[in-house]
Amino acid sequence: MYKNLVIILFLIFIIHLPTQARIHHRTRYIARNHAHRHARSRHKHHHASTFVPIKVDINGKVWGIDVSHHQSDIDWEKLNEQKPQFVFLKASEGVTNQDNKYEWNYKEAHDKNIPVGSYHFFTYKNSGKDQAKNFLSTIKYNNGDLPPVLDLEFSRKMPPANQVRNELLDFIQTIYEKLACYPIVYCNNRYFNKYLQDYLPEKCKLWIVDYKAQPDGNWTFWQTSNKHKLPGIKGYVDLNIFNGSISNLRGMLN
Repeated sequence: MYKNLVIILFLIFIIHLPTQARIHHRTRYIARNHAHRHARSRHKHHHASTFVPIKVDINGKVWGIDVSHHQSDIDWEKLNEQKPQFVFLKASEGVTNQDNKYEWNYKEAHDKNIPVGSYHFFTYKNSGKDQAKNFLSTIKYNNGDLPPVLDLEFSRKMPPANQVRNELLDFIQTIYEKLACYPIVYCNNRYFNKYLQDYLPEKCKLWIVDYKAQPDGNWTFWQTSNKHKLPGIKGYVDLNIFNGSISNLRGMLN
C-alpha cells in the first residue's frame, strides 16, 4: 500500500513538472549523446590518415625555400642567418593577379645576395599567352637570378588534357621568346605523367613536389615539405633541395 502511494505521488509530480524543465532535461540528454558521438567520430577521423611526411636532413645539401604573400612580412635579417642558398618568390597568378609581397621580397633577397627565382601560379580559365604576359609584366629578371618558374597544380575541375597541354606550351614559348630562357616547371609526379610527359621541352628543368620520398628521374629541384619552420618566417614555409652542388646552382643563374 505504501509503495503504491509513493508511485502515485511521483507520477503526479512528473505530470505537474513545468514543461520547460522537462525540455531542458531532454536537451541536456541529447547534447551529451551528440557530444559523445562527435568525440568518437573525431577520434576515428584522427586515426584515418596514415601519411607520414619524409624528414630530409639539409646538412651538406643545397637548399632553399619558396614564399608568397601567405608568409606575410618576412624578417629577412633573421632568415638570412639560416643561410638559404636560393629562394623562389611568387610573382603572379592568372591574368590579373600580382603578389603584393613580391617586390619587397625580391628587394630583400637581392640585398642579402640570395639567388632569386620568380614564379607564376597557372590557372585554367585564361590562355597561356595572356598569363605569360601578366607574369612578364610583373617579374624582375636581373643578373644573378634563377630562371623563372611555371607553377602547375591540379584544380577542382580540369579542362581536357589536350587543352591544358596546349596552353602550358604557349606559356612556355612566350616566356622563351621574351627572355631567351626556358622556365623551370613545378608540379607533382601525377601532374607530370598526365600532362607533360613526352611533351615538355627538354630544356625545361623540373621542380618536383613529393613529400613521401625523393623523386625518381631527372629532377633539378625537389620540394620536400610544406611544413618547414625557419626563424624570420611566421608559420610554415616550403623546403626545397637542389639536385647538385652550389657551383651547379650558380651555373643556372642569369
